[in-house]
Amino acid sequence: MKKLILAFLITFIAFSANAQNGKNIRLSLGGELGTATGNLNVFYSLAVGATVQADIAIDKNATFTLNAGIIQLTGKKINNNQKYRSEATIPLLVGVKYYFTPIVYGSAQLGTTVFTNGPYDGSHFTYVPGIGFKLDKNIDLLIKYTGLSNAGGIFGARIAYIF
Repeated sequence: MKKLILAFLITFIAFSANAQNGKNIRLSLGGELGTATGNLNVFYSLAVGATVQADIAIDKNATFTLNAGIIQLTGKKINNNQKYRSEATIPLLVGVKYYFTPIVYGSAQLGTTVFTNGPYDGSHFTYVPGIGFKLDKNIDLLIKYTGLSNAGGIFGARIAYIF
């Protein structure tokens, strides 16, 4: 698992360094907000975090994406005196965006999410379908579902600033 994370980070840094030289690579920094669903909803309620993403142009309507970040899952209250512990997760995703119009696109990403502690400790296969809207030249909104193997998922949104 550590080798996978290291390989992803090296690839991401290489693409990020190249972004300074090419117009075909765009970087974005986004805030994430969502709610836990399925089995994940037993222990957690709210998901809040930040991600960085590189979009590498494939053609005029499609991009290849690399995405990484940290998402904090807020623990639910068990009763008046107890609460489940919050947990940090680290998503590492690759995928594609396809623009149907200059504003609306479909997004699909696959990868792994590493849970740092708690009932779902370890890494989980992750799939992320979504529909996005390029609100202007520098603002991007993605409505998405993050499915996690054996853990449920997160329904939410990513709003990002594109550099």
